[in-house]
Amino acid sequence: DIHKQKNPVRLRSTPINCSLMLRISRMNHHRLLLCLLHFFIFIPTHVFSFVAFPVLVQQQQQQHGTTVLFSKREQQVYIDSTLTPERVKNLFGWVSRLFAGDPMYNNLMYGIAAVFGTNLPPDAEILQMAQVANSRLPSSEEALMGEPISSIERYESSLGAMGAGQWLGQFQTRPHALLDVRNLTSVDDWKQSLPRGCKRTLKKANAQNFTVTTRIIRGGKPAPHSSLAHFRCVVEHEVRLIALDENDTEGFLQALSMAVGRYIETTRMAGEIQEYRNADGAVIAFAHEVRKGRAIRGQWFYSSDEASKSYVWFHS
Repeated sequence: DIHKQKNPVRLRSTPINCSLMLRISRMNHHRLLLCLLHFFIFIPTHVFSFVAFPVLVQQQQQQHGTTVLFSKREQQVYIDSTLTPERVKNLFGWVSRLFAGDPMYNNLMYGIAAVFGTNLPPDAEILQMAQVANSRLPSSEEALMGEPISSIERYESSLGAMGAGQWLGQFQTRPHALLDVRNLTSVDDWKQSLPRGCKRTLKKANAQNFTVTTRIIRGGKPAPHSSLAHFRCVVEHEVRLIALDENDTEGFLQALSMAVGRYIETTRMAGEIQEYRNADGAVIAFAHEVRKGRAIRGQWFYSSDEASKSYVWFHS
């Protein structure tokens, strides 16, 4: 319910920096999108538009009970921060046009307003854009929509940190963990060396009613997780991680921008994914692993509270 929001957000337009636009207009559109998404994530008081629209600056409005987005004409747009399957699909449609390099869809905040806005007139331009993007989606939620990125580009995209907790500074995580395998001949040997509580957790993970499929991310082909089904996992995972509750609108907006950024990054990287499906065959989670030499790095995404309690992390 939009009237229950405690932290209203007001966005107003400001003049765009033309010299900045001249420099970034020559960048690859995916690198540009990631650059601006990271800027928005790390400086939450500023919301950048992407190339084609004026810069938006976020401010707090001292009006209780509403969440509004202001366009450059000061038109109020009320946001309902409730995730539904249809809204996630519409947001994916907008993001898919970004993947296709369509400059009309370079503004993520306009996309969020179109998908989660509740008071836009039916003939609003951004609503019509969202409808067009949605109409271009394939009928199958598992159709791959990613670019056929080369192996070299995937390698370069895999050099950074994995996992939001580390590069957001939200958690005091260790940069790495070392496992001495010199005296181990099998995984069972390692398991026997664990404390009783860890053994019990692994036993629960192996007893879950899910199926696991390994899918390799290959160069020159779309990522095997560049689909709506996997996008749902990323969006729901980030909203559950960042937004405090249904009244945390600012956290909700940050979670959406984070989800788009992490989805683009994970589908540009190398490695492989472990895809988890429930008894109905629906994708409930996936683990993304990147290996080089004897080092293994990973990140995980869960589609729902039920999936997050299915011990996927321990299983993978």
